[in-house]
Amino acid sequence: MVFDLLTSFVLVLRNFILLIFSPYRTMRKISQEKDYGQALILFLTIFLYFKFAYFLRDKPHPATLTFLVFTLHFALTVAFFYVLSRLSDSKIKLSSFIFTLSYSLIPTLIWFASSSILYIIVPPPRSFSILGKGFSIFFIAYSMSLLAWKVILMYLALRFSTRLGFYRIMYLMVLFLLWFIPYSILLYYLKIFRIPFI
Repeated sequence: MVFDLLTSFVLVLRNFILLIFSPYRTMRKISQEKDYGQALILFLTIFLYFKFAYFLRDKPHPATLTFLVFTLHFALTVAFFYVLSRLSDSKIKLSSFIFTLSYSLIPTLIWFASSSILYIIVPPPRSFSILGKGFSIFFIAYSMSLLAWKVILMYLALRFSTRLGFYRIMYLMVLFLLWFIPYSILLYYLKIFRIPFI
């Protein structure tokens, strides 16, 4: 079991690097994965992040509860795209959604983790000096690059899992946002997520 987890960990690291340089080919291979240890490692890493972030700021909810809310959100996302995709193709596999959407969380995890680390290194309020403005510009550019990577991975995840064309995927994304935006606002008012972990 330990050997299997170590193997899965190595595969996660390999896929992480390949998703940077060759996202199309890598995500296509990920959509055919059967090693659930990789998804377990990704979720364990996210859980450790929630534990880490909990001690940085005053949180009204325990980290475990926040992680459970995230897990529920992920399960609803997988179910949403899986059920709608099966209306057009009954041969679609649930495992493909689990793996591809799990890997599409990597840019999100990197952004949240780096933001938390910067909160320690450069705590707010930040100055309006040249260095302060330079840092803000850098962080915005950094965030936009991760967002672009996230969008690419999300599209490829749906492309290989649903086997649908561009316009149908965009239609599914619009339907997804129709319930996701009110859901995000609810989480904000409940003080669980200021920015949803997606």
